Amino acid sequence: MQWLIAYDISNNQIRNKVSNFLLRYGYRIQYSVFYIPKATRKEIETIRNEVSRMINRRTDRVFFYPIKKIDIFKGYPLQPWDITVV
Repeated sequence: MQWLIAYDISNNQIRNKVSNFLLRYGYRIQYSVFYIPKATRKEIETIRNEVSRMINRRTDRVFFYPIKKIDIFKGYPLQPWDITVV
C-alpha cells in the first residue's frame, strides 16, 4: 500500500532526524510530507514506532494517510516558471 506521512515538528534537530529516517522509506514531496510508495502494514508500524520515539508527543504531530493511488505524480509536472500567482 502507498502512504503519505505528514508532520509538524517544532524542534529543528528532531525534525531533521525524522526527515532523514523517512528518506530511507520514501520520497519527500513537500518540506513536511513524504510519499511512501510501497510499505507493508508491518513496515508502517515500524516507522510509526520509531518516529513516535523521536518526537515530543505534547508539541509534535505526525499523520499517516493510506492512499490507493496518487494522482499528483501523473501528467505534466509544472516548473516554477509555469506557475503564475496573481
